[in-house]
Amino acid sequence: ADSRENGDHAVDRRTFLAIQLLTGLGFSFSSCGRELGPTVNAGAPALTGSPPVSPNELLLFHKEDDYYDELRARFNKRVDKHPAVIALCRDTEEVSKAVRYAKQEGLKISVKSGGHSFECFSSNDGGLVIDLSLINQIEWIDDETIRVGPGCKLSELYDALLPKGRILPAGACGGVGVGGLTLGGGWGFFSRELGLTCDSLTGLSLVDGTGTLRNTSQDPELLWACRGGGNGNFGVVSEMIFKTSPAPSGLYRHRFRTKGLTPTRAAQLM
Repeated sequence: ADSRENGDHAVDRRTFLAIQLLTGLGFSFSSCGRELGPTVNAGAPALTGSPPVSPNELLLFHKEDDYYDELRARFNKRVDKHPAVIALCRDTEEVSKAVRYAKQEGLKISVKSGGHSFECFSSNDGGLVIDLSLINQIEWIDDETIRVGPGCKLSELYDALLPKGRILPAGACGGVGVGGLTLGGGWGFFSRELGLTCDSLTGLSLVDGTGTLRNTSQDPELLWACRGGGNGNFGVVSEMIFKTSPAPSGLYRHRFRTKGLTPTRAAQLM
């Protein structure tokens, strides 16, 4: 567990691997300028009023690149998809460039925060995947409100919340990404008392299909639409703001062990 108070925290395994990945990217830039596979529509026009996006402006991974298979891996191993290219984004500006690049090259977009979509909607075949795993910051706005990147995992979120006695109604699987969880609704152990995860969402920023940044402070109906309205419908979320709730003073569990268990005996135990 790490504490993110005052911006100081220990480097956990996932962060360490991400840093290793970024510092070893010299090999990938030499191949970024090559033509993509046959799924690319090379004749697709650039967006009106927007300068063309160069592949050298993004961290792009193709099928023959190192880390491609690691980045395309998803929670549901029964689904095996192969996007033409994966864009590993580090901030909102790079998300905007990735969207514009996909538009420019005629590529279908899928968005991945944690990759836990059971139906693997966070990937595709022959398109572009926008990977948000490095946009995982956690920032306290005040004692009750946090700003979170969509790539933040629940384990990281709880590591920041629980030491301050705060919680969000969310699940128990530490590898789930906050972005996908919230946009899909977000069910967890505290939902009967506190509602779904999206009920604690008070604001967000997203990049729309033209690569333009949108903010719910300027468009309140966008917040209404994104609170459980589904993933990837309105744009690529790059920042989320939540109102947290007081955490319980203790968590409890009960375990029953018995031999020769029957339905009748189980009912008696319960």
